[in-house]
Amino acid sequence: MLKALKRVFRPPNPSQRVVHGERLQLGDREWVSIHTPGHTIDHLCLYDPENGVLLSGDHVLPSITPHIAGVGNGADALQSYLQTLDLVAALDGVRLGLPAHGHPFADVPKRVSEIKEHHHERMELLMEASAAIGPATVTDLSHEIFPAKHWGVMAESETFAHLEHMVLVGEAERWREADGRLIYRAASLT
Repeated sequence: MLKALKRVFRPPNPSQRVVHGERLQLGDREWVSIHTPGHTIDHLCLYDPENGVLLSGDHVLPSITPHIAGVGNGADALQSYLQTLDLVAALDGVRLGLPAHGHPFADVPKRVSEIKEHHHERMELLMEASAAIGPATVTDLSHEIFPAKHWGVMAESETFAHLEHMVLVGEAERWREADGRLIYRAASLT
């Protein structure tokens, strides 16, 4: 599964490299680039401080949470995402967020807070699922926290990102079985 995900979520080759904090002149506006890994490792938001406009792309969406795959996004995609959410929320003077999906929205810090709460709730659900079923695979745990209509690669990769984050912060354990399966267990169950 991981090899297949890496092929699907491979970043494109850039036509122009833009670094965090770089100022770009687009039309009559000057935009500041903000590197916001998480949804993808190379995601950028653009901020126009003069007009208070944030092109939030897939980083901050108004009514859904961006998919955090955990594959190909560095050691801890979820941690990177949570940190850059804070970076975006701290921008001074944002009056309008323009997302890649959904409608424009006004209160970026409030939406960031809601997204962060969602991810903390998702980790709590994983702790509860682990307590209920014991050591389990990513697939088993994703089936515990997602409704059946959402089962599949997206649910599993997002579950993987949350579990890997939990392992790295000491909230879960991971090991590989003799048959190659990765098994996870909430750290509080050890």
